[in-house]
Amino acid sequence: MDVWILELLKGAGRAFTQPFLYIAIIMIWISSRNRIKREREQFGTRVFPAFSEMKGTWGVALSAGLVLSIFSVAGGLVVTYPLLLLIGLIFILVSLPLRFSWYSAAYTLGLTYIVVLMLPYLPDRFKANPWVDVIEQTPLTSIAILLSVLLVVEAFLLLKTSPDETFPERKKGRRGMWIGQHRSKKMAVVPFIALMPVGGITPFADWWPVLSIGGESFGLIVVPLLTGFEWIARAQPPEKAAKTIGRHVFVLGFFVLIVSIASYFISILSLVAVAISLLGREWINIRHRLREDQPPFFTPQPKGIRILGVIPGSPASQMGLIPGELVERVNNMPVRTENQFYEALQVNGAFNKLEVRDEWGENRYVQRAMYEGEHYELGLVFVEPPPKHESSVGFF
Repeated sequence: MDVWILELLKGAGRAFTQPFLYIAIIMIWISSRNRIKREREQFGTRVFPAFSEMKGTWGVALSAGLVLSIFSVAGGLVVTYPLLLLIGLIFILVSLPLRFSWYSAAYTLGLTYIVVLMLPYLPDRFKANPWVDVIEQTPLTSIAILLSVLLVVEAFLLLKTSPDETFPERKKGRRGMWIGQHRSKKMAVVPFIALMPVGGITPFADWWPVLSIGGESFGLIVVPLLTGFEWIARAQPPEKAAKTIGRHVFVLGFFVLIVSIASYFISILSLVAVAISLLGREWINIRHRLREDQPPFFTPQPKGIRILGVIPGSPASQMGLIPGELVERVNNMPVRTENQFYEALQVNGAFNKLEVRDEWGENRYVQRAMYEGEHYELGLVFVEPPPKHESSVGFF
């Protein structure tokens, strides 16, 4: 038992010898900086705080990491530094466009699988490198299983997307009118414990470890693998789009997981699993783009003013207002523009009552007392920008 505890402590430290945490920190910082800059340009204020791209991911990521750790240690999943550095290199390459859409395990681990599969066909002068020899010994089944589990994690992150977790954007449409869209952009760090072929742990059964690369004793290593996604909802509410994509990714991940487990008995099935994941994830992306090739959802309306975004922690957020709803009346006054909205708020500055219509066409009323120092336009951003001479209306 003392050996396991010592190896666990060493394994936690080994997490910082891998590139994944540093890639995550750099990419989250760049993404947050670019998003906040865009929000200030479009809305005059920062809508979401820095590092919101990771908000709400830790529960799913840590739970998945715990389950994966139990199965990887009990089943004897062995990884090596050369393999982890190869995966890290692929993450660096897919990070160059500064988008999280390539962070899906279907792409990162799918490409890793292809590289490992092709190594035996390299010229002998490349295979002379000892690192290449170590990577070449990687069980392809282990890569396929990791891929499928991370696909399921991605699906859960998509399914739990809430209206306050996507980022509003404003742009000019094809006809020159202002339209809105929401960008869903998330990255998660999924830390799990695996074995490595060096350490003080000796096999406790003839069958353990199952997916071994070699070695007579083993150590523990915490692997903080990354996953993520990025897409735009323009023709539908972002929460609806997230649920649709999430269901499709979950079905894909579950099916790939079954095929990956079966590949332990029939090795060629690992290639089938990876091929299904790559083709399936692309099919899901294509289907989403086809659904988005419809008239935009966030557009100016003749009978109200469409909510494009809600600033977290603002009075509007506490009132339960969500993006996509239509504000029709404020303090019993009809509103069609942002100026009218602001003027209606001044009718009764201490207490405001709003009539809103949701995406299903149902009316509801929300109300709240206003206090000194709070956002004077509730913390809402709208599809149409205010006139230039009143550019401060509606923003901090």
